[in-house]
Amino acid sequence: MPQPGQILYYKDYEFDDQSKRDKLFVVLNDTDRNPVCLALKTTSKSGRYEGVGKGCNPQKKVFFVPTDWEQCFTLDTYIQLPEIFEIAADKLLAGDISRKIYVSGSLSVECFKLLKNCLKQFKEDISAQHWKFIFK
Repeated sequence: MPQPGQILYYKDYEFDDQSKRDKLFVVLNDTDRNPVCLALKTTSKSGRYEGVGKGCNPQKKVFFVPTDWEQCFTLDTYIQLPEIFEIAADKLLAGDISRKIYVSGSLSVECFKLLKNCLKQFKEDISAQHWKFIFK
């Protein structure tokens, strides 16, 4: 099961508008001890994040990971805050077997620590249950 800081590659992720495309997520919690994997969505499209700096950018609700800082992404990547996605354990297992969902890399310990500290600035936007799973 995925661990905090790992990057999930989710093939053909289905969005709210029923469109599907491959998506990367950053795992926030220990999935061995919780019934669900909590993750943040990423994007490499910089349009709405023009001018952000490396790391935490709370005013834009994003954590920016340029490739010259972390090599776990092939493109400069924006981790979108604070919307947390739930991926059920059974979906993870089925996705792992079918190779639809798999761990593609991991943030460094330091980068993940900075991401979690950034996420703490959005406590009022995160459910109490999610907060407990992430920051216990």
